[in-house]
Amino acid sequence: MARKANYEEKISTIEAKIEKKKEEIKSLKEQLAALQSKKAQNDYQELLDYMKNNNLSAGEVLSKIR
Repeated sequence: MARKANYEEKISTIEAKIEKKKEEIKSLKEQLAALQSKKAQNDYQELLDYMKNNNLSAGEVLSKIR
């Protein structure tokens, strides 16, 4: 019977480690999403500034891209 309790303890320990890693991954995904959002905002602002500095409309920019 001692072996069974030992296995249960080891299983419990590993399950706790898995839960901890899941929380770390969740936190990292949240950080990634926040950074991606900030990057997108920065890229959008850069595009708007370029359009303004060069007197371009959205249609003109799209026609050059296509």
